[in-house]
Amino acid sequence: MMEPGVAGQAQQLMGRLDAAASTEALEKVLREIRGLVAMRARNNDDALETGRLASGLYDRLLARAAWMARAGPDAPGGGYCLVVLGSQGRREQFLATDQDNALILGDGAQEGAFAAFAGRLAEILEAAGMPPCPKGIMAANPFWRRSFDSWSEAVDAAVDRPDAPDVLLVSLLADARPVAGDSVLAATLADHLRRRLAEAPLATRLLAREALGFGPPAHLPGHLPLGRFGLGHTTMDLKRQAVYPLVLGIKALALDAGLAETETVARIAGLAGLGHFGDDLAGRLRQAFGHIQSLRLGVQASAHAGGRTPDNGLDLTDLHDGDKERLREDLAALDRLAAILEHHFSLHALT
Repeated sequence: MMEPGVAGQAQQLMGRLDAAASTEALEKVLREIRGLVAMRARNNDDALETGRLASGLYDRLLARAAWMARAGPDAPGGGYCLVVLGSQGRREQFLATDQDNALILGDGAQEGAFAAFAGRLAEILEAAGMPPCPKGIMAANPFWRRSFDSWSEAVDAAVDRPDAPDVLLVSLLADARPVAGDSVLAATLADHLRRRLAEAPLATRLLAREALGFGPPAHLPGHLPLGRFGLGHTTMDLKRQAVYPLVLGIKALALDAGLAETETVARIAGLAGLGHFGDDLAGRLRQAFGHIQSLRLGVQASAHAGGRTPDNGLDLTDLHDGDKERLREDLAALDRLAAILEHHFSLHALT
């Protein structure tokens, strides 16, 4: 449970976000949000709870930025829903944040006006200190700004004839969560995605295979990647080599089961409830995810304290023996998950 002082601070920050009338005001609150996240890392507070706290505050900032972008006589008309994607959609965000969002336009929405709105939104967020997505996954990009019908058609095409970009689209939309506008648009699109994947599951199988493409090599005993990336290399990209294989693997199983949850921990619980794995493995996966996220939060907080851009690179020589042993256990749990994915989706049969 979050401490009363932290909860009160978060409420105060939300109130200030709701009252912000300039990018300067947003920037000041964003700095304080990041300071709060870094403080929780220094205090060794629960990383999963910190992710939910940070994501809630980032949601509120995005909603206020959207309000600012819509202000004025040229505000776009018609229904819309602004959604967040990726780790923000899953409420697993820390300090390495950028703009991962999309727009679903409803009936009567004016595309030209919403294109201008999305451009203003991106500018406001960047001015406030949240950089654009380097891959262009943001509503300012026309690909990520569509009418509901166009999104439905994109889902149909991705599910019927999936290639690598289609698998990415499915994966991102599976995490989509509304933060402003008409949430019914997001819920209806999510229902359509789950229904189509149930009818044609190849994209889900390819997502499971994608999960196995990440993770540390398995050629050393104990699966601890100390020194295993080549002579003299003792670093590990926690996001690519630990978070991705777990998050994507669990997401593939959850989509295959028709679960509506977007958070990884909720998906694990839902899958355990359906009997996809026992309580013991579910507990190990939850613990592994929590520990990996704790290490990741610590890395990002250290970079933040040093004035560097937060990333996910862990220097394994900095780990004490207890964390090294826990990391071995984490990676062993990921091995168990990989075996389940191989069997459940018959990945050996995919060409």
